Amino acid sequence: MIVYSTIIRDYEVIEVMDDNKFNEYIESYGDNINYSPSIYENLKWVYLFQDINYINNRRTAHFNPSDQLLVVDGEGNDDYCSKPFLSWNAFGNYDDYASVTLGGRSYGQNTVFQPALYLGSSDSEIIDNQTHHYLGNNNPFSSYIVQVVFEFSQTPVVPFEGAHGIVWKVEVNGFDAQDEYALLDPIGVGTHEFKIYFNREMDTSVDPQISYGVTIPYNQKIITEEGTWSEDGKIYTVTHEINIGAADGINRIRVQNAQDLDYFKIPVEDSRFNFLLQSAGSASSGFLAQGGLGKIDLEWVAPSAEELDDVLGYNMYRYEVDADGVESEPVKLNESLIIEDTDESTTGVYFTDYDVVEGQTYFYKYKILRTSFEETDYSNAVSTAPLTSTLGDSNGDFAVDVLDLVHDVDYILGNNPEPFIFVAGDVNADNTINVLDIVGTVDIILNGDGGDSSSGSLDINFYPSAPIGYADFSWEGNDLYVESMHNVGGLQLAFESDFEYVLHDLPGIERLDYTQDGSKVLMLYSFNNTCIASTKTKLLTRIDNTKDIDINLAVAGTTTGAKLTPRFKDSELEAIESPFQSSNLEFLSMYPNPSSGEVTMKYYLPEQMDGVVAKVYDMLGRLVHIELLENKEGASESQMQLNTLQKGNYIVLISADKDGGTKHIANKMLIIK
Repeated sequence: MIVYSTIIRDYEVIEVMDDNKFNEYIESYGDNINYSPSIYENLKWVYLFQDINYINNRRTAHFNPSDQLLVVDGEGNDDYCSKPFLSWNAFGNYDDYASVTLGGRSYGQNTVFQPALYLGSSDSEIIDNQTHHYLGNNNPFSSYIVQVVFEFSQTPVVPFEGAHGIVWKVEVNGFDAQDEYALLDPIGVGTHEFKIYFNREMDTSVDPQISYGVTIPYNQKIITEEGTWSEDGKIYTVTHEINIGAADGINRIRVQNAQDLDYFKIPVEDSRFNFLLQSAGSASSGFLAQGGLGKIDLEWVAPSAEELDDVLGYNMYRYEVDADGVESEPVKLNESLIIEDTDESTTGVYFTDYDVVEGQTYFYKYKILRTSFEETDYSNAVSTAPLTSTLGDSNGDFAVDVLDLVHDVDYILGNNPEPFIFVAGDVNADNTINVLDIVGTVDIILNGDGGDSSSGSLDINFYPSAPIGYADFSWEGNDLYVESMHNVGGLQLAFESDFEYVLHDLPGIERLDYTQDGSKVLMLYSFNNTCIASTKTKLLTRIDNTKDIDINLAVAGTTTGAKLTPRFKDSELEAIESPFQSSNLEFLSMYPNPSSGEVTMKYYLPEQMDGVVAKVYDMLGRLVHIELLENKEGASESQMQLNTLQKGNYIVLISADKDGGTKHIANKMLIIK
């Protein structure tokens, strides 16, 4: 009982005519019908249409003359074509418009025709937008037709029961998801009511399958809850729980598989009913951003297990908006997955963005990464700007004093002090923290920010990072000397790890010995601008005079924080940078990638953990390899043998546990070739 891909839902075949019978039929209408044998000579089918539920009647295909329909107005309204009319290509023609030739009476140009059909909506504007009709004299067969325009104000607004079963309305939370879409609020996480209306009594032993999605075939999410039928069997109601896993955006509702009492399976409805889904956004109403000194703190509440029970972690994205309101592409900030804080004294998920510039407003939104390695849609967006910092105030307490010097030293040692306002501590803006920043901060404490400072960006007077002279190092016997034309106020020297020495007496100079990247580092500085050397000064004496000790790296600066270029044996030395440090587990590298099976991983732990494990998953989320890793603080390296894995893409996930809970997670993609 379906014609042309379920477009027309009911009809009656009058007869199948041969050519002679058809010609007799046409001649009986005389001059009241436009007919050309060359066009209609293959016409075979004649239908009597009445009580038509004509849904989604847009057609782009071109029909042959054998598709001609003889239609009778079921209403019998004498003003609107009560007599038979011949509709040529009623569902689309060569110009994608429906053209109609009316018979039974003479119509002039631009005739208005009011179809007695239910056309899928109660809104005449929606009907008009979904209906092809003749609006211009651009049809190649215009000489055979009369121009008409459909007028829908008196079109039936409910479907006919006489036709077979169809879905005619879907309500979501009490609103028609087609005609009242503009009134329907966005759907978020929680319980929502779906009502499916049918044009006639249905077989209530066969429940419809209801689904929704953002792309064809609109069944990405299937409603599995059991619904109920109304007493008259025309309305099916189901209450559905939406969680964060649903895809945000405009979702199309799909209904199928129901049948009427004549065992007629309804045509699939997937063209008219929509709702706006904001599941991830609705679950992030507690998302907050707060600007600090050189940082922006972000906080939100993790979804409950009822909302989403397979949360692996979170990814934070940042974007900016220019003066014209144009948004930049969101950039993922975190290398390691952000996970919920397991400390019982806290209730949320936290992330701090330190890579910020004063005076700039930043926008943030996050996604949830599920155990299937799929991300949800974006959360709501929040925005703020970092506070203005003072040069030298590395601990962010709005004062520049000896506490900032201690803070800087702690950072140089790799102890990850928090908060550390990098833009304030890096007084010469060379993107690292070293002894130059120590002596520069001392100069700020003692003399203000004058000294050798110069105007930098964002109204901060940074100390110059360009060298103003040299600091030359040399051995004379067992003694190491430094010589410069400037007053040397700070030094950092890196030697081989087994180098042993005795420091020369340097009154008023602080000494710090530490190990970094396999080297022994000596740092000399002062809290009161005491000069280490003004011309040529002995620094230390080596204990083992049989070893020729080289200086591997060095940093030198004046008492006012200006940079000096260190030289040893007539070669300029590279600088010592502060060690890598973070408050999170960092998956530093994994190589080779692609790999034939043997993989080297480098990772960083902010503190010693109770346990660290690497897990390898295939792209279906199945665990295929697990291995324990070193749990010490700082950077570590480990090799994994994955030769038994088949070729393909894998996710390597490192998780670190402490005090009975997972504290850090990081992941990277691996390709086995």
